[in-house]
Amino acid sequence: MPIRKIGSPDPKYLSATDILISDMSNITYDFLLFNRPIILIANKWLRKNFPDLGIKTTLDGLEEAIERCMKNPGEFEKNRKYWLGKTMYRPDGKSTDRVINTIIKKSGIKNPFFLLIHADNEVSKVHLDPIFEVLKKRNMDVKFIAGFTNKNKYLPLKNRLICVATHNQVLFDVDYGYKVHINHNVKGAGTTDIEKELEIFKMWNHCPNTNLHITEGEISHWKTRKFLGPYSDRAVMAGYPKADALLKLNTRGNKKAVCKQLNFDSEKPLITYAPTGKYSYPFKQGASLSNQVLDRLKKISMENDYNILIKLRGNVSVAKKIIGGFKKIISN
Repeated sequence: MPIRKIGSPDPKYLSATDILISDMSNITYDFLLFNRPIILIANKWLRKNFPDLGIKTTLDGLEEAIERCMKNPGEFEKNRKYWLGKTMYRPDGKSTDRVINTIIKKSGIKNPFFLLIHADNEVSKVHLDPIFEVLKKRNMDVKFIAGFTNKNKYLPLKNRLICVATHNQVLFDVDYGYKVHINHNVKGAGTTDIEKELEIFKMWNHCPNTNLHITEGEISHWKTRKFLGPYSDRAVMAGYPKADALLKLNTRGNKKAVCKQLNFDSEKPLITYAPTGKYSYPFKQGASLSNQVLDRLKKISMENDYNILIKLRGNVSVAKKIIGGFKKIISN
């Protein structure tokens, strides 16, 4: 069977997936929405720090793990449901509406103009897409921009302006309006080194410029309050907008469309490998991406009747401020 590689964060691919292979990536928690098998390529760090959402295996045991998932897809169902409850607040397809209502209520702005600011990459933007779509359906004023560069342009709207971003550092340049951070990368246990992340927030003075932090669920809410320190009361658990998009695409029609695009047989299982990336800094000690993993997946695809999709993060440009923060923490 064929093997394909993409660099797109479009939720349609995850929604079409039958078995997910990952590591400490947040995408593993996204996949819990579907209650389908998960395989974790696990080093010592991941075995110790990451929950048992599915089979933990070395690269040598990967093919056997896939076969095990095929034969018994419900093996880790109890664990999957438990951790979904810990990481997603009410994933009922209405999270985006709740998030928007929470933002409007907390801001106190009756006739808001929403400025959705992404970090100039698709990964950042995909988390804001559901908010944009719902605001348009409500006929509310909304605009997408890549970074807050032309400050004078929106100054006349400052009393109506609600700036929403998925990266805290994007909001550092916003010096007027009501500022909202949408959490998306601390939702579950084991997805980051909490103490290292806390050092970053301390360096940022716990983000005093941000008025509201929307958290996805119980674990994310606890982490965020810890990171915010004296501003912990600015964290509100309202839900995860991207969950709405994932659930909406969880259809047979979407899987057929994805398989057609990738030249896969839609009647065969779709196995997706979506790593957090290469091991490169202390925040991602459970990362798994390597040439050895890709070669093994290619071999498995050639010897078995599976569709295998390599879903990488794509060309993601990380803000200079956060890179600088990583280097400072690592050097200490």
